[in-house]
Amino acid sequence: IIGYQAKNASTELKIRCLDAVSSLLYLPPEQQTDDLLRMTESWFSSLSPDPLELFRGISSQPFPELHCAALKVFTAIANQPWAQKLMFNSPGFVEYVMDRSVEHDKASKDAKYELVKALANSKTIAEIFGNPNYLRLRTYLSEGPYYVKPVSTTAVEGAE
Repeated sequence: IIGYQAKNASTELKIRCLDAVSSLLYLPPEQQTDDLLRMTESWFSSLSPDPLELFRGISSQPFPELHCAALKVFTAIANQPWAQKLMFNSPGFVEYVMDRSVEHDKASKDAKYELVKALANSKTIAEIFGNPNYLRLRTYLSEGPYYVKPVSTTAVEGAE
């Protein structure tokens, strides 16, 4: 029912649902036993037929509060190997995480950065995402949440 509410309720209720899901699914690394990981995976799977796409869809809506709340769900599960495999195997998800052009406001940039940080600092990420993607995450992390790629312009004599 919480997955249904996260998709179909008013914006205010959606945000509350997403916050509740984040709180329920977060599992600190030192508490990640096989049983607890299976439990969080089971809870996540029971939210909807394709919960990763559900939250990705919510995160692509143009409302910063919803976008950030959905990113918070991804951040909550980002240090769990089952979630990393799900993210890695979801077409376009890694690119979505690395894409800085999606976030336009400070809160969204901060939320995306927290997701990248949670992934990059996980002990299992290099193995699951592969070394090239791990290095991209580390680069994103070192550049910070507000990095803008410099655009070089060349002045040409006589150009207007």
